Amino acid sequence: MLNFTKTKQGYLLALIAGISWGFLGVFVKLLNNLGFESMTISAFRPTIGIIFYIIVTLIKDPQCFKTDLKGILFFACYGIFALDGMFISSSYAVKYTGVATASVLLFINPIIVVILSYFVFKEKFTLKKFIALTLTLIGCCLVVKAYDSTAFKVNFIGIVWGIISGLTVAVQNILGKIAVKKYSQKTFLVYTFLFGAIFLWFFIPPWTLVKSIENTNSLIAILGLGLFATILPNESILRALKYVESGKVSIIASIEPLVASVLAFVIFGELFEIPQLIGMALIISSILLIQLKDKENAEEESLDDYFKSNMLLKESSH
Repeated sequence: MLNFTKTKQGYLLALIAGISWGFLGVFVKLLNNLGFESMTISAFRPTIGIIFYIIVTLIKDPQCFKTDLKGILFFACYGIFALDGMFISSSYAVKYTGVATASVLLFINPIIVVILSYFVFKEKFTLKKFIALTLTLIGCCLVVKAYDSTAFKVNFIGIVWGIISGLTVAVQNILGKIAVKKYSQKTFLVYTFLFGAIFLWFFIPPWTLVKSIENTNSLIAILGLGLFATILPNESILRALKYVESGKVSIIASIEPLVASVLAFVIFGELFEIPQLIGMALIISSILLIQLKDKENAEEESLDDYFKSNMLLKESSH
């Protein structure tokens, strides 16, 4: 019963992360419309994050600042390459392709995560995962108009940035799974956001960020970007990785494109063609599929086991 409860909790946390990320493109688009550059928008995310985590950690658990040299190096690599890489690439993807398309490209990462998890964590590559990934891949291709060569060429730069954002999120997932086994979640988050913020301050100093906030609208959008679309999903994903396989977490969090698409339509009037809507339906189907309850008292059969059993049946029939 305990394992079942923890698993469901992990699914819920992954879902919360996906929904929160769905608002990312909206806040980025709002700040773009207010005249903020993509690099400035990217720098706000770890800046808001580190302010929040330093205050919370000092008040609740100052011991979490203690770590070792290996930890510092790990946190620095994660903060600069995984966090900042995602912050920068996702901002530029929204700028060049729009909220909905950028969001879908961001979530090509389940494919990468499932493949890497097979080798890194020995997570089974099950038939259910294979079908879910196939649905996700086809759905993503439809949503980004891969069937329309003209549209694809026009948005090539944005699509490249979107793919990079998907790669960096995959790296976050894999390294996050490793981190939750070795370090306190609070320690991990405070240091990764610290290094992420410091790196981007070299390009956009903190005083420049403060001066760029000119009115209430920009302040609300910045706080929404930092708190709701950055801190909440990162917290949720790390907690989900404690209870659920990294591949499943990534697939479930792929609810993000649907949320982003609805918001893009409601707020910015971004419309979808029928093939794109079909693509969204396929993505949602993959999320539902991955959460289907497995057979009682039995583990999921991996593809390796599936093919081996079929081979034995064929041999025995001859």
